[in-house]
Amino acid sequence: MPSAEPSESPREGSNPLLVIQWVGIPLCVVVGLFIYVQWHATVGLAIAILGPAFSVLNIAMIKSSGRRLTDPHERQDLRTGETLTPVTDVGLPSGRWVGAADMPGGMGRLNASTPLAVLELRGQHLSLRVRPRFLSRLFGLHPLSLTPADVELIFPARGRLRSRAIGIRPKHQPPSYFLLGDRAAILSAIAEAGFPIDWEERRYSFS
Repeated sequence: MPSAEPSESPREGSNPLLVIQWVGIPLCVVVGLFIYVQWHATVGLAIAILGPAFSVLNIAMIKSSGRRLTDPHERQDLRTGETLTPVTDVGLPSGRWVGAADMPGGMGRLNASTPLAVLELRGQHLSLRVRPRFLSRLFGLHPLSLTPADVELIFPARGRLRSRAIGIRPKHQPPSYFLLGDRAAILSAIAEAGFPIDWEERRYSFS
């Protein structure tokens, strides 16, 4: 049986792209100075100065985004006024749906387009992951693996450009969103498995 402990939250240190940028700062300086000393090319100075500057700026933006994801004051679960109707006779609480996802990661929120996201329900175990696995790890995404005890709320969501999604908010974590599919049917199957469902639609909240 899956553990009832909350799933792991995004961590900056586990993000390979962030590590690459830290390593790239001294590398840019060394390469830039080598080019300038060897060939007296001003492009070498540009590399030595601008490369680290852009890396530091990007790292600062990533850290700021990570802080917003963990700040409870950033939550904006605003209701849209639309309410979905549950589907009856959903059968066994199981299913596998392929679509898109918006998930928190090591570089802030990241979007995975169709068909990279997989939402899967097996009894009282709900998972949301991005494939292939190396791509998920590269951007510091942590797949969701949840039981009803791990979840604060699951709800229909409305994103930018009025895209329709399913919001999954684990306890003490930012929400993840799964896009595409019949929301009422999917939510009904998840409700049948014992997960807490709110049928009133909410707007995207990135924290």
